[in-house]
Order: sequence, then C-alpha cells, then structure tokens
Amino acid sequence: MKLQELFKKLPIDEKYNFDINKITTNTNDIEKGSLFIAIKGTAVDTHSRKYIDEAYKKGARAFITEEEVRIPNDAVQFVVSDTRKTIGLIASTFYGHPSQSLKIIGITGTKGKTSCTFILKSMLEKLGKKCGIIGTSGAFFGSEHIELKNTTPDPITLQSLLRKAVDMGLEYILMEVSSQAMKQWRVMGTKFLITAFTNISPDHIGPTEHKDFDEYLSWKRKFLMLSKKVIMNSDDEHFAEMTAPMKNKIITVGETGKDFTMTNVSENSFELNGRSIETNLMGKYNMHNLALSIATLNEVGFRMDDLVTATSNIFIPGRMEIIEKKERKFVIDYAHNKLSLLNLLAEIKSWNQERIIVVVGTVGERTFERRHEIPEAINQYGNEAIFTADNPNHEDPEKIASEMASHSLIPTKVIADRKNAIETAYRDSNPGDVIVVAGKGDETHQLINGERVHYSDREIIEKL
Repeated sequence: MKLQELFKKLPIDEKYNFDINKITTNTNDIEKGSLFIAIKGTAVDTHSRKYIDEAYKKGARAFITEEEVRIPNDAVQFVVSDTRKTIGLIASTFYGHPSQSLKIIGITGTKGKTSCTFILKSMLEKLGKKCGIIGTSGAFFGSEHIELKNTTPDPITLQSLLRKAVDMGLEYILMEVSSQAMKQWRVMGTKFLITAFTNISPDHIGPTEHKDFDEYLSWKRKFLMLSKKVIMNSDDEHFAEMTAPMKNKIITVGETGKDFTMTNVSENSFELNGRSIETNLMGKYNMHNLALSIATLNEVGFRMDDLVTATSNIFIPGRMEIIEKKERKFVIDYAHNKLSLLNLLAEIKSWNQERIIVVVGTVGERTFERRHEIPEAINQYGNEAIFTADNPNHEDPEKIASEMASHSLIPTKVIADRKNAIETAYRDSNPGDVIVVAGKGDETHQLINGERVHYSDREIIEKL
C-alpha cells in the first residue's frame, strides 16, 4: 500500500510516497517499508532518540509522532495530537476497513463479558451463523485459537484479526471491550453493530489503570456510546448513573427490564417476556448473562421463537468448569474480584453443603483493593483458604499472598507456588468437598517478571 492511500486527504510529495508493508509501534518489529508510530507509554516513550534512530536504521521511512523529532531528509514525519487515537484509524485503513464487512457485537462490564461472548457464539452457531470471538480467552475463529496479551488487543492486532475474520468468511464477531482498551483508544476505527452492558462494580483502580471508580465507569459508558443501540442490564445498581448522559437508544433487560423482563429466575431457568427459557448453565448470574444475550440477538434481528431453542449445551471455558476427582468437585473459574467470587461461592454453597476450599491469588503491581476484598468474599462462604500466585509479574507472590491472608478469618495457608497450592487443597479435602480454583479460568500462562510462563489450572487438576 502506498503512503498516499493511508493519508488520502493529505497531499504527499511523490518522493515520500513510499510502499508501506507494515505499521508498528514496536521497533523490534520494524523492517524495510514499515510505518513507525511513536507512543508515550507509562514506562517508555518511543519518541526518544534511541527509538527513532533504531526505527530508521531498520528501514522505517515514515513516522507518526506527537512532537517534532529529528529525522533524515529521506524520511517523512506526520505530527498528530495523540498517536494512540491515530493508530486504530491508520490500522483500519491499512487492513481495508474490515469492521465494515462484519457484524460486531461489543460487550463491556466488570463481570460476564467472556460468558456473554461464548453464549452468543453458541447460539449464533446453532442458528447457522459463522462467528468468532475476541476477548479474555483469546481469539476463536473456527477451529483456530489465537492467544492474546489483552482482553481487547492493541489496535494493530485488532484490525489484523478483523481482516482475518473477513477473509475466513465470518459474519459475526463477538468482542469483549475493556475500559482500559477504551482509555487507550484500541477500538478506534472499529464499527460496532450493537453494544451491550453486563454490570459494573469497583475494579481496575490503581496507578496504572483508573484513578477512581468514576473514571472507570466513564470509560465503560464511552464505549457503549459507540453504537446507535445499547442493550443494558437494568438491574445493575449503577444503571441510572450509566445511562443518564447517553443519547443512544437503550434497550433494557433484567428483572426490572421494561423491554425484556425476567421473571421466575432460578438456578438454570427463567421466563423472558413470558417465554420459558431453560439451559444447561448454572447460577442466577448466568441467567442474567443469557437473558442479555437473547435480548441482544433479538435486537439484531433474530426471531424469539428461534432464540429460545438455542439455549442448550452452552460451554463457557474456565467459567464454573467442573472436574470431578475421587468424590471431590474441582471448580475452575475466572472469578478474580470480590463480587464475582461472592456470586460464585454463593452459587456453589446452594448445591453443596460440605466444605468449600478456595485456592486463589491476585495480580501484582495493580488493583491492590482485591487483596482485602477477595478474602472478605471467601470469609462468607469458604471453610479453608489457600492464597497463592496469580500473575505476580515483578512483585513477590508470597508477599501478595501473605497480604491477602492477613484479611482472612478462616483456616488459611500461604503457598506461593500455584501447583503446590492446588495439590495441598486436594490433600486437605474430604469426599464431598468442593475445591474452588479461582482467578485464572482457562488462562494458559502466568505473568512472571514480564514473561508469560506456561501454566494451566486445568492441566494441574487433570494430572492429580
């Protein structure tokens, strides 16, 4: 692609109208014909001489920056007010505006995003539609699984994935969109058919994320406003706060929903506008996720008669995933904050009156409030807690686990090695007990000292 094709509204001198075969923000990825976009990150600013020189030496001759930088005369520079806002727009153009050829359903919320995407995928496939997922568990396109570093990938990765989806003949993309993704403008250049909101509670607040709950809520709301129609869980306590400034068409769903009303909600069934809905999913929070998904697809254009027949045999990896071992039940779940753990443990307690042992940790270097909130949740329903590692990164995992243990009111152990922690829970258990392994779900790595090290709760449990 010629540089002029990326900047159609700017006249570009023919001597600078280079062939662009790659766009990147990482100097390690640069090759001849690359367009380099400098960004001001929390740890590194690639406007510095070191990165500009490295990019040039490796073959970059076109640069997008937020400030004037010195470059040789045979290179061209575009200065913009915010390069993060620009990346997605450039990437979308580079990959041929793929979102315009897809029906993208965007889901946001503190809890339930992944569950909703897998529910939607299962239902759409039963209705004969080709679809893919982009989210916390990675990208799922047909039989292909692509691991991702973030729930919502960086804009260049995102646009390349959407291009791949178009080329594979997919029609629908079900995308989790985080507040951090919005704050960093990762979805700029992406067109959403419809957006949906699950719920919101204080989370992701810290020096490298959001300064407070108001900012967190604000970025969630900004995402929802990217589509003309929004599906909202009206039962959420912050519903009025979320919707007050919104001008989009709002469709409500929930036990207080005016458009889609839930009644007779049980652990695996409910009625939606008087229609009986039954499913293999368990838990009232999953009934709300399912109702939101049904409402979303109905608003997209699917008949309710067809939707109510597509709610069986739904599998959500790493979400209340049960593995039975010698009269014990292991429950693998992604629950990693107070509210999600409370919901999970309350559900388990309702069908298991024996002991509940919880193995859990929390991330290093951020979301510090979880270190007391997670033990507080376990105190209400757990009989034993084992605190361990969960993506400690550069922080000492034993220090994190010990800090969590200081807030525990039940028998507690600190075992930093997660494999050892799970094995210890197994040894401590009796027939009939439930061992909840929470926080990582179906993740297949631990983040340790900046490196993604292979690790899987499921693999450890299956080998016991």
